[in-house]
Amino acid sequence: MELLDTSALLRMLALYTHVLACFAAAASVVLGDVAIFMPKRVDRVLLRKASRLVFLSLLALWVSGLVLIGIDTGFDLTVILDKPKLLAKLSVVSILTLNGWALHRWAFPRLASPQEAPHKAAGLPALLGGVSSASWLFAAFLGVAKPLAIVLHYPGFMALYAASLALAIAIALGLMRQRLARQLLISDDDTIYSVLQDEPRGMPAA
Repeated sequence: MELLDTSALLRMLALYTHVLACFAAAASVVLGDVAIFMPKRVDRVLLRKASRLVFLSLLALWVSGLVLIGIDTGFDLTVILDKPKLLAKLSVVSILTLNGWALHRWAFPRLASPQEAPHKAAGLPALLGGVSSASWLFAAFLGVAKPLAIVLHYPGFMALYAASLALAIAIALGLMRQRLARQLLISDDDTIYSVLQDEPRGMPAA
């Protein structure tokens, strides 16, 4: 019986961990959406759990991804720079990580309690949520986009990413911001304010 190659076995384990982390991240994002869009108000406890799971999933993605890069390239910059899909994925995941930090630092605290100006308060969470959605979906797309690397190269991948970001942000600010604002109208004793109803129709949100 032939002995298994150590690097091949390590790569298989890293790849399996990477795939599991992707599934865990997707489940965590869905859990966070459920927490934010509960029927009456944001579920703070569930949102904290979801954000913790997203953090752990991102950490697992980074660790397993770096192991894969190390095995495949030896961290040789000339080899890495010759892989446009890998460069695009590193760029997108870096943006995703920074965006996640911004969500935890600024967006989630706004969602934790009712706001006096709900439309204004909902703007940043909606914007960062759009960036998050586009980035997760594009990172998943890059996982199967190897045949396009010869055609698109790094600039092409990033142009597609920019287009997906623009679309996701437009949807988030156009549709999801209003729904987030409704969530922020509800106080701790479930009293619903009438700010949205009193706002003149056709007026742009602040």
